[in-house]
Amino acid sequence: MFVFDKHMFITLCIGLIGAVVFQFLHIPMPWLLGAITAVLTVQLSTNVQLKWHHSFRNFGLVVAGYSIGYAFTPEAVQDIKLFLGSMVVLNIIFILLFFAVSFLVAKRTDLDFATALTCCVPGGMSQVVAFAEEQQEMDMVVITFFQILRVLLIVGFVPLMVAGAGGNSSMIDGTYTWNLVGILVVCGGAGWLAQKLKIPTGYMLGPVFLLMGVNMAGIEVPKLPLSLLHIAQLMLGIYIGLLLKKEDLHLSKKHIFYAFVSAGIFIGAAYGLTFVMAALYSLDFRTSFLSIVPGGLDQMGIIAASVHANVTIVTAFQLFRVLVVSIFLVPVVKIFVKKVKT
Repeated sequence: MFVFDKHMFITLCIGLIGAVVFQFLHIPMPWLLGAITAVLTVQLSTNVQLKWHHSFRNFGLVVAGYSIGYAFTPEAVQDIKLFLGSMVVLNIIFILLFFAVSFLVAKRTDLDFATALTCCVPGGMSQVVAFAEEQQEMDMVVITFFQILRVLLIVGFVPLMVAGAGGNSSMIDGTYTWNLVGILVVCGGAGWLAQKLKIPTGYMLGPVFLLMGVNMAGIEVPKLPLSLLHIAQLMLGIYIGLLLKKEDLHLSKKHIFYAFVSAGIFIGAAYGLTFVMAALYSLDFRTSFLSIVPGGLDQMGIIAASVHANVTIVTAFQLFRVLVVSIFLVPVVKIFVKKVKT
């Protein structure tokens, strides 16, 4: 049963203070980055007990899904077909890079290759951590640290990298209406159903698919108010800030160093490939980079909506990556682990 207790209230206040400070300092995406920074700082440097309910995160994902689904017009979906070849090629590049980085981590640390593979899967953090929990021999602390650090670095640095990097900076603000509230409730139901059907990031993809269908049917839906998108960023930012625990820092310096190295290699590769994508398709830097960088579908989706990138293209690329990770990479790691055991 959900109870909003004093620990959640304290956590909300800390996240809100961080957002307001970042807004005052004119730092990009203050409602996301400010909340992450404030909550993470308090969690790692004090003994204050912080707590957040998954329902708040789910609400943030539903709002993000609405914003993304709103942009999936019939014309935008037609445009996505142009990028299918690049989606395949980019994922092949990142799969090869994934095996190379995993080999480097295994060679330079005391981790076996199976654990190194699990640490370095580029995306699908929740699936990877869930899989690792099933394997009794694997070091869960190391795997969780690698995966969470990659997400934190991407979510932390990507908005700073894409801020002001071209693209349309104007955004039409919506208004609060009962029509909007009703559609959001229906989107929440779609998210719940998608989650029950084991669809990755269901609370976001449910609304995306629902609004895609509505758009295809030619039905007009209201635009989201920017303040609601800010609230969603705050909800997700607090959740992300709580991912890294104090005990995760009690690792060897070598593990921490190569966690940064592996994440840096993925981000650096995405940065380089961004210019190729931008040249091939005449895309702005924001859209190209957010499409390629191996972050989570939910995080990249809400960042794309917030920095006014082309969310349909970003979501299509990130969704394709989620499918590759879920259908190919995680099963390959599972098969490898089984072979090692036998």
